[in-house]
Amino acid sequence: MGEMCTAGSRLLVQQDIKQPLLAAIKQAAARYAPADPLDPATRMGAIVDRIQYEKVLSYIDKGCGEGAQLITGGQAAHGETGLFIEPTVFDCPRPDLTICKEEIFGPVLSAITFNEVEEAIQLANDSEYGLAAAVWTANVSTAHKMARRLRAGTVWVNCYDEGGDMNLPFGGFKQSGNGRDKSLHALEKYTELKSTLIKL
Repeated sequence: MGEMCTAGSRLLVQQDIKQPLLAAIKQAAARYAPADPLDPATRMGAIVDRIQYEKVLSYIDKGCGEGAQLITGGQAAHGETGLFIEPTVFDCPRPDLTICKEEIFGPVLSAITFNEVEEAIQLANDSEYGLAAAVWTANVSTAHKMARRLRAGTVWVNCYDEGGDMNLPFGGFKQSGNGRDKSLHALEKYTELKSTLIKL
Protein backbone atom coordinates (compact mmCIF):
# COMPACT_ATOMS: atom_id res chain seq x y z
CA MET A 1 0.00 0.00 0.00
CA GLY A 2 3.04 2.27 -0.02
CA GLU A 3 2.86 2.51 3.77
CA MET A 4 6.47 1.72 4.50
CA CYS A 5 9.34 4.04 5.26
CA THR A 6 11.44 3.00 2.25
CA ALA A 7 8.59 2.90 -0.28
CA GLY A 8 9.80 4.49 -3.50
CA SER A 9 7.36 7.29 -4.28
CA ARG A 10 9.42 9.28 -6.81
CA LEU A 11 10.61 7.74 -10.07
CA LEU A 12 13.26 9.68 -11.95
CA VAL A 13 13.16 8.37 -15.50
CA GLN A 14 15.45 9.21 -18.41
CA GLN A 15 13.57 10.89 -21.25
CA ASP A 16 14.50 8.29 -23.90
CA ILE A 17 12.88 5.41 -22.01
CA LYS A 18 10.06 7.28 -20.30
CA GLN A 19 7.13 6.20 -22.46
CA PRO A 20 7.90 2.46 -22.63
CA LEU A 21 8.73 2.40 -18.91
CA LEU A 22 5.49 4.14 -17.90
CA ALA A 23 3.56 1.75 -20.15
CA ALA A 24 5.23 -1.22 -18.41
CA ILE A 25 4.50 0.24 -14.97
CA LYS A 26 0.85 0.76 -15.91
CA GLN A 27 0.63 -2.87 -16.98
CA ALA A 28 2.31 -4.04 -13.76
CA ALA A 29 0.04 -1.87 -11.60
CA ALA A 30 -2.99 -3.73 -12.93
CA ARG A 31 -1.69 -6.86 -11.20
CA TYR A 32 -1.87 -5.09 -7.83
CA ALA A 33 -5.61 -4.58 -7.57
CA PRO A 34 -6.35 -3.96 -3.88
CA ALA A 35 -8.40 -6.65 -2.17
CA ASP A 36 -8.96 -8.51 1.08
CA PRO A 37 -5.58 -8.58 2.86
CA LEU A 38 -6.42 -11.96 4.41
CA ASP A 39 -6.78 -13.59 1.00
CA PRO A 40 -3.44 -15.24 0.06
CA ALA A 41 -3.94 -14.19 -3.56
CA THR A 42 -4.06 -10.49 -2.65
CA ARG A 43 -0.98 -8.48 -3.62
CA MET A 44 -2.08 -5.19 -2.06
CA GLY A 45 -4.32 -4.73 0.94
CA ALA A 46 -6.21 -1.89 2.58
CA ILE A 47 -4.99 1.51 3.74
CA VAL A 48 -4.33 1.43 7.48
CA ASP A 49 -7.21 3.74 8.57
CA ARG A 50 -9.66 6.37 7.33
CA ILE A 51 -7.38 9.29 8.22
CA GLN A 52 -4.59 7.92 6.03
CA TYR A 53 -7.05 6.91 3.34
CA GLU A 54 -8.39 10.47 3.08
CA LYS A 55 -4.86 11.90 3.19
CA VAL A 56 -3.74 9.75 0.24
CA LEU A 57 -6.84 10.71 -1.75
CA SER A 58 -6.13 14.38 -1.04
CA TYR A 59 -2.63 13.95 -2.50
CA ILE A 60 -4.10 12.34 -5.61
CA ASP A 61 -6.44 15.33 -5.97
CA LYS A 62 -3.49 17.72 -5.56
CA GLY A 63 -1.54 15.88 -8.23
CA CYS A 64 -4.40 16.25 -10.71
CA GLY A 65 -4.98 19.86 -9.67
CA GLU A 66 -1.33 20.83 -10.08
CA GLY A 67 -1.12 19.48 -13.62
CA ALA A 68 0.28 15.97 -13.24
CA GLN A 69 -0.97 13.51 -15.84
CA LEU A 70 -2.73 10.53 -14.29
CA ILE A 71 -1.35 7.41 -16.01
CA THR A 72 -3.30 4.83 -14.05
CA GLY A 73 -5.30 4.38 -10.85
CA GLY A 74 -6.35 7.25 -8.65
CA GLN A 75 -9.65 5.70 -7.65
CA ALA A 76 -10.90 4.87 -4.19
CA ALA A 77 -12.72 1.66 -3.42
CA HIS A 78 -14.74 0.85 -0.32
CA GLY A 79 -14.57 -2.85 0.32
CA GLU A 80 -16.12 -4.99 2.99
CA THR A 81 -12.69 -5.62 4.46
CA GLY A 82 -11.26 -2.10 4.43
CA LEU A 83 -10.50 1.13 2.62
CA PHE A 84 -8.71 0.64 -0.68
CA ILE A 85 -6.97 2.88 -3.20
CA GLU A 86 -5.82 1.70 -6.61
CA PRO A 87 -2.11 1.81 -7.44
CA THR A 88 -1.71 5.31 -8.83
CA VAL A 89 0.94 6.59 -11.23
CA PHE A 90 1.47 10.20 -12.28
CA ASP A 91 3.63 11.69 -15.02
CA CYS A 92 4.75 14.96 -13.46
CA PRO A 93 5.60 17.96 -15.67
CA ARG A 94 7.66 19.60 -12.90
CA PRO A 95 9.62 18.28 -9.91
CA ASP A 96 8.15 20.88 -7.53
CA LEU A 97 4.62 19.44 -7.41
CA THR A 98 3.31 18.55 -3.95
CA ILE A 99 3.20 14.84 -4.79
CA CYS A 100 6.88 15.02 -5.75
CA LYS A 101 7.95 16.78 -2.56
CA GLU A 102 5.96 15.32 0.33
CA GLU A 103 5.72 11.86 1.87
CA ILE A 104 2.39 10.30 0.91
CA PHE A 105 2.57 6.83 2.50
CA GLY A 106 0.13 5.43 -0.02
CA PRO A 107 0.14 3.69 -3.42
CA VAL A 108 1.15 6.78 -5.41
CA LEU A 109 4.15 6.99 -7.74
CA SER A 110 5.30 10.30 -9.23
CA ALA A 111 7.42 10.03 -12.39
CA ILE A 112 9.81 12.91 -13.08
CA THR A 113 11.75 13.16 -16.33
CA PHE A 114 15.47 13.91 -16.65
CA ASN A 115 17.98 13.89 -19.50
CA GLU A 116 21.50 13.71 -18.04
CA VAL A 117 22.93 11.93 -15.01
CA GLU A 118 23.86 15.23 -13.32
CA GLU A 119 20.25 16.37 -13.58
CA ALA A 120 19.05 13.10 -12.04
CA ILE A 121 21.40 13.51 -9.07
CA GLN A 122 20.24 17.06 -8.52
CA LEU A 123 16.57 16.06 -8.69
CA ALA A 124 17.10 13.09 -6.36
CA ASN A 125 18.87 15.22 -3.75
CA ASP A 126 16.32 18.04 -3.99
CA SER A 127 14.25 16.59 -1.18
CA GLU A 128 13.87 17.10 2.55
CA TYR A 129 14.20 13.36 2.94
CA GLY A 130 16.99 10.88 2.35
CA LEU A 131 16.23 7.43 3.66
CA ALA A 132 16.62 5.25 0.56
CA ALA A 133 17.27 5.47 -3.16
CA ALA A 134 17.89 3.14 -6.07
CA VAL A 135 19.72 3.37 -9.36
CA TRP A 136 19.04 1.25 -12.42
CA THR A 137 21.88 1.24 -14.94
CA ALA A 138 23.99 -1.13 -17.02
CA ASN A 139 27.01 1.16 -16.49
CA VAL A 140 29.00 0.24 -13.36
CA SER A 141 30.79 3.61 -13.34
CA THR A 142 27.47 5.43 -13.36
CA ALA A 143 26.24 3.22 -10.52
CA HIS A 144 29.26 4.07 -8.35
CA LYS A 145 29.09 7.76 -9.22
CA MET A 146 25.44 8.05 -8.32
CA ALA A 147 25.69 5.91 -5.19
CA ARG A 148 28.45 8.20 -3.87
CA ARG A 149 26.55 11.39 -4.57
CA LEU A 150 22.99 10.47 -3.57
CA ARG A 151 22.13 11.84 -0.14
CA ALA A 152 20.41 8.70 1.13
CA GLY A 153 21.19 6.24 3.90
CA THR A 154 20.75 3.24 1.60
CA VAL A 155 21.31 3.07 -2.15
CA TRP A 156 20.35 -0.04 -4.09
CA VAL A 157 21.67 -0.68 -7.60
CA ASN A 158 19.48 -2.59 -10.07
CA CYS A 159 17.20 -3.75 -7.24
CA TYR A 160 14.99 -2.26 -4.54
CA ASP A 161 14.46 -3.02 -0.87
CA GLU A 162 17.00 -5.84 -0.90
CA GLY A 163 19.39 -6.84 1.87
CA GLY A 164 17.55 -6.45 5.14
CA ASP A 165 20.55 -8.06 6.83
CA MET A 166 21.19 -7.08 10.44
CA ASN A 167 24.83 -6.39 9.56
CA LEU A 168 23.89 -3.45 7.32
CA PRO A 169 23.29 -0.09 9.02
CA PHE A 170 19.85 1.39 8.37
CA GLY A 171 18.97 5.07 8.68
CA GLY A 172 18.63 8.26 6.69
CA PHE A 173 19.91 11.71 5.89
CA LYS A 174 18.20 15.08 6.41
CA GLN A 175 14.58 14.78 7.66
CA SER A 176 14.80 10.99 7.45
CA GLY A 177 16.65 10.92 10.76
CA ASN A 178 20.05 10.69 12.37
CA GLY A 179 21.97 7.68 13.57
CA ARG A 180 21.57 4.11 12.42
CA ASP A 181 19.60 1.03 13.40
CA LYS A 182 20.97 -2.48 12.93
CA SER A 183 24.68 -3.34 12.61
CA LEU A 184 27.46 -2.41 15.03
CA HIS A 185 26.72 1.26 14.39
CA ALA A 186 23.46 0.92 16.30
CA LEU A 187 25.13 -0.23 19.50
CA GLU A 188 26.06 3.32 20.48
CA LYS A 189 22.36 4.03 21.04
CA TYR A 190 22.41 1.51 23.87
CA THR A 191 25.59 2.64 25.60
CA GLU A 192 26.32 5.41 28.07
CA LEU A 193 29.46 7.23 27.09
CA LYS A 194 31.37 9.10 29.77
CA SER A 195 34.04 11.77 29.47
CA THR A 196 36.36 12.42 32.40
CA LEU A 197 38.62 15.47 32.42
CA ILE A 198 41.38 15.64 35.03
CA LYS A 199 43.59 18.60 35.80
CA LEU A 200 46.54 17.92 38.10
